[in-house]
Amino acid sequence: ITYGAELISRPNPAVLVEFKLEQYAYDILIARMEPENNIKMILDGFINSNKERDLVVIGNLNTKFGKWIAEKYNDKGIKYLGFVSGIDKLNSLRYFSNLYFHGHSVGGTNPSLLEAMASNALICSHDNIFNKSILGKDAFYFLEYNKICDLMNSISKKSFKEFTANNYKKINRLYSWDNIVNEYDTFFKNISL
Repeated sequence: ITYGAELISRPNPAVLVEFKLEQYAYDILIARMEPENNIKMILDGFINSNKERDLVVIGNLNTKFGKWIAEKYNDKGIKYLGFVSGIDKLNSLRYFSNLYFHGHSVGGTNPSLLEAMASNALICSHDNIFNKSILGKDAFYFLEYNKICDLMNSISKKSFKEFTANNYKKINRLYSWDNIVNEYDTFFKNISL
């Protein structure tokens, strides 16, 4: 049984003021600072792009890898916000981003991917079976930093409303908490017979 997510219907633009950001003027990466989340690859793509937008990076930098990342990628266009608490803040940051980078390469249904879909984010995802089974054709995919660089240079959220709308519908149809609860309910009823 998969995870679920709640659809975001009213993002809060005040969050942008708090972090000194403008609507659709930044790309975003939200992840645990771990190598398997391909943070280095995404940052390499940003460094080698035309950098028309900032890249907002959210995740705990107080780890060995996190400290190394922040030191190695010390670029004025990268805004490290560290750990950000509160799902409403995170959802609003996703909603108002231009591109959402999802570098997770291991695991099953990733909660942060579902949250990005529920936030109407335009997703650029690591190309693997886990992410593709959820996103299908409604995302852009990468396996190397050159592809990330190309995406940052050429893709605008406003041009791909169909992708965000389709992913939003998937949350409602497949990954809503009501559906997840019903699946568990059915499972427990079947094993108690």
